[in-house]
Amino acid sequence: MTARVGTMSVDGTPISRADLARIEAEERLHAEQQKSAVRVVAAAATDADECRMLLSMLGLTPDVVSAARGDMTSPAVKRPRKRRAAA
Repeated sequence: MTARVGTMSVDGTPISRADLARIEAEERLHAEQQKSAVRVVAAAATDADECRMLLSMLGLTPDVVSAARGDMTSPAVKRPRKRRAAA
Protein backbone atom coordinates (compact mmCIF):
# COMPACT_ATOMS: atom_id res chain seq x y z
CA MET A 1 0.00 0.00 0.00
CA THR A 2 2.83 2.37 0.75
CA ALA A 3 6.01 2.81 -1.23
CA ARG A 4 8.91 2.60 1.17
CA VAL A 5 12.32 1.08 1.13
CA GLY A 6 13.80 0.58 4.56
CA THR A 7 13.27 3.82 6.42
CA MET A 8 13.39 6.18 3.45
CA SER A 9 10.34 7.60 1.71
CA VAL A 10 9.96 7.77 -2.06
CA ASP A 11 11.44 11.27 -2.17
CA GLY A 12 14.47 10.20 -0.11
CA THR A 13 13.52 11.77 3.20
CA PRO A 14 13.82 9.57 6.28
CA ILE A 15 10.71 8.07 7.86
CA SER A 16 10.62 8.17 11.64
CA ARG A 17 9.75 5.12 13.74
CA ALA A 18 6.53 6.84 14.82
CA ASP A 19 5.56 7.38 11.19
CA LEU A 20 6.38 3.76 10.35
CA ALA A 21 4.23 2.59 13.26
CA ARG A 22 1.38 4.84 12.10
CA ILE A 23 1.67 3.57 8.52
CA GLU A 24 1.63 -0.05 9.66
CA ALA A 25 -1.38 0.60 11.93
CA GLU A 26 -3.23 2.22 9.03
CA GLU A 27 -2.44 -0.77 6.80
CA ARG A 28 -3.76 -3.20 9.45
CA LEU A 29 -6.92 -1.09 9.87
CA HIS A 30 -7.45 -0.98 6.10
CA ALA A 31 -7.07 -4.77 5.86
CA GLU A 32 -9.59 -5.29 8.69
CA GLN A 33 -12.06 -2.90 7.04
CA GLN A 34 -11.74 -4.80 3.76
CA LYS A 35 -12.36 -8.14 5.51
CA SER A 36 -15.38 -6.65 7.26
CA ALA A 37 -16.74 -5.40 3.92
CA VAL A 38 -16.36 -8.91 2.47
CA ARG A 39 -18.37 -10.39 5.35
CA VAL A 40 -21.14 -7.77 5.00
CA VAL A 41 -21.40 -8.27 1.24
CA ALA A 42 -21.43 -12.06 1.60
CA ALA A 43 -24.20 -11.88 4.19
CA ALA A 44 -26.33 -9.50 2.12
CA ALA A 45 -25.92 -11.11 -1.32
CA THR A 46 -28.74 -13.29 -2.58
CA ASP A 47 -26.46 -15.68 -4.48
CA ALA A 48 -22.83 -16.29 -5.41
CA ASP A 49 -23.03 -14.31 -8.67
CA GLU A 50 -24.37 -11.24 -6.90
CA CYS A 51 -21.72 -11.62 -4.21
CA ARG A 52 -18.94 -11.76 -6.83
CA MET A 53 -20.37 -8.74 -8.64
CA LEU A 54 -20.62 -6.64 -5.47
CA LEU A 55 -17.13 -7.61 -4.30
CA SER A 56 -15.78 -6.67 -7.72
CA MET A 57 -17.58 -3.33 -7.65
CA LEU A 58 -15.96 -2.57 -4.30
CA GLY A 59 -12.55 -3.53 -5.64
CA LEU A 60 -12.19 -6.38 -3.16
CA THR A 61 -9.77 -8.82 -4.73
CA PRO A 62 -9.79 -12.61 -4.34
CA ASP A 63 -6.84 -12.43 -1.91
CA VAL A 64 -8.87 -10.16 0.39
CA VAL A 65 -11.81 -12.57 0.15
CA SER A 66 -9.50 -15.47 1.00
CA ALA A 67 -8.12 -13.58 4.00
CA ALA A 68 -11.64 -12.84 5.25
CA ARG A 69 -12.64 -16.46 4.73
CA GLY A 70 -9.54 -17.64 6.59
CA ASP A 71 -10.42 -15.41 9.56
CA MET A 72 -13.88 -16.94 9.73
CA THR A 73 -12.59 -20.50 9.88
CA SER A 74 -9.62 -19.97 12.17
CA PRO A 75 -9.77 -21.60 15.62
CA ALA A 76 -9.55 -18.21 17.34
CA VAL A 77 -12.97 -17.26 15.93
CA LYS A 78 -14.76 -20.44 16.95
CA ARG A 79 -16.69 -20.35 20.18
CA PRO A 80 -15.89 -22.93 22.84
CA ARG A 81 -18.43 -25.69 23.29
CA LYS A 82 -20.70 -25.51 26.28
CA ARG A 83 -20.18 -28.28 28.79
CA ARG A 84 -23.13 -30.06 30.18
CA ALA A 85 -23.47 -30.22 33.94
CA ALA A 86 -23.01 -33.65 35.45
CA ALA A 87 -26.36 -35.12 36.40
